[in-house]
Amino acid sequence: MELEIIDGLKIAVYGFITVFIVLATLMLIINVLGKIVASLEKKEEVAAPAPVASAAPAVEEEKLDLPVEYVGTLQLIDVDEKTAACIMAIVSEQTQIPLENLIFKRIELIEEGE
Repeated sequence: MELEIIDGLKIAVYGFITVFIVLATLMLIINVLGKIVASLEKKEEVAAPAPVASAAPAVEEEKLDLPVEYVGTLQLIDVDEKTAACIMAIVSEQTQIPLENLIFKRIELIEEGE
């Protein structure tokens, strides 16, 4: 009976060791593949051609020299934040200008009867 318990413990220990070795191997493979993909993405970013101009209104080059960080505030007048976010996303999509290049200073609800 003692031999059966010892044999069972040996099998369990070998099983645990096998599982840990397989997990460590998988972790190593995933890390290597992640580094390979990251290096390929960097190469694609460098080799990517300039985006083709669309039918969106032309933006003067002077306007593209915006400060790196805008410290002003956005005034929301009779508009909730969710609606303002939707408006900003729509403007960005329609003008084909990335959202980070747009500066919104004021969004106000205007009633039709006014």
